[in-house]
Amino acid sequence: MILMLRWLMELISTRQDGNNFDSKLRTHAHSAEMKPKILNALIERESTPQKVGPRISAVREALELSKAEFADSIEFDRSSLTKVERGVMGLDIAVGEKISAVYGVGLDFIYRGDLADLPPELRPKVVPILANARKNAQA
Repeated sequence: MILMLRWLMELISTRQDGNNFDSKLRTHAHSAEMKPKILNALIERESTPQKVGPRISAVREALELSKAEFADSIEFDRSSLTKVERGVMGLDIAVGEKISAVYGVGLDFIYRGDLADLPPELRPKVVPILANARKNAQA
């Protein structure tokens, strides 16, 4: 039934250029190029280093840990942590998983900014730190 309806739609459909619709010609060269551009314009990426860095910094500050203490606790290079927090370097997923395992901070918070993925006791501490970081970044 569905195939018959599809066949009927193709039979009676007309393209903008006046030619009959041909299901084999549905893909256009420009449509493949346009999809990523449209998606990037509509969906703001939350996993960029510039967005992940302040979240990591906020978690560390909420835990009241120095950069050295935090880096050592997740077995991460101290200078790399500084680069991640500044948004200069991306956070490898393996490091994100260590932060999640050690501190209970979910990957959805780290990479997407989902506050629901923070432990309840950290949420009230992290939110003002992030708000302050955003304000300083805009200034």
